[in-house]
Amino acid sequence: NEEAEQAVVYHYKHGLSGFAAMLTKSQANMLANSDGVVSVFESKVSQVHTTRSWDFMGLSLDTSNPLQKRYGDDVIVGLIDTGIWPESDSFKEEPGMGPIRKSWKGKCVRGQEFEPKSACNRKLIGARYYLAGYERVVGKINLDGNFTEYNSSRDFCGHGTHTASTAVGSISDGASFFGLARGTARGGAPRARLAVYKACWSMLGQCTDADLLAAFDDALHDGVHVISVSVGSPPPLSPFYESVADIGSFHAMQKGVSVVFAAGNNGPEPYLVTNVNPWSICVAASTIDRSFPTKIQMHSYTGTSSSSSDYLGDGLINSTISGQLAYAHDYFDDGYVCCN
Repeated sequence: NEEAEQAVVYHYKHGLSGFAAMLTKSQANMLANSDGVVSVFESKVSQVHTTRSWDFMGLSLDTSNPLQKRYGDDVIVGLIDTGIWPESDSFKEEPGMGPIRKSWKGKCVRGQEFEPKSACNRKLIGARYYLAGYERVVGKINLDGNFTEYNSSRDFCGHGTHTASTAVGSISDGASFFGLARGTARGGAPRARLAVYKACWSMLGQCTDADLLAAFDDALHDGVHVISVSVGSPPPLSPFYESVADIGSFHAMQKGVSVVFAAGNNGPEPYLVTNVNPWSICVAASTIDRSFPTKIQMHSYTGTSSSSSDYLGDGLINSTISGQLAYAHDYFDDGYVCCN
């Protein structure tokens, strides 16, 4: 009936069968006990989890290796994240990129400050966004004219743009960190093509299960070869049959699509690892071997800062905080712990 249809948020019909809907607890229990229903579970909110990364891991481009020489040529990577900043040099067409394969079913969807004709090319071949679940749970974006997000595939917080460039970013000369470590930036597979599925929103990078599963569903329909998801739920982990990451990736595996997850932002205890299903690849974080030390002088004390560059931006507060200088030496039985 009409009331039931209004409660539906998504119909999943490509990679899997199911739907997301706003239900009361009694309605959910009734549905769970119905014939033909495999499972009913709550849609939860997950969080989103550089130039030298690949060299640091020993994966430098080797033109004598046939696989590396192709640089991921014509592989389509689907990225489920916070969207994309299409003007970035990392998403330009690589020289000699051929036409998009005819089997590709994806599309670039028009939205706020995202015009498909200018945003998409032979590198960025798809861009979709999923907002229904987020707005049902968190609330409407851009209410009363107050801008809080791009109502489109355009990246607001930068996380998706960062992860996309790390995975498939085109070769970009002259990259640097505020003028330091100048060189060439690239992704692991610079000749691969990119399809973006924006399912995470706001500066917090919040992603509802309903939106994430819709992104998986479309990615499998569109014809991606690999799905990259740097998203995870906080512990404790849900059973596989109640986790959209596990359900979506399982259906992807059945269709021959590889899924790569981030292990999470927390640690180091093993129980803090997310996305641990056996049919996907779970990649842990690491610390890179690069720093930018600069000596600084503080009265009679010396030390190092992370960089000598100037950083400009608005402060979190406008008032001035002042007080007497507290010597760390006075707060330890042995001042040599921190001060000498």
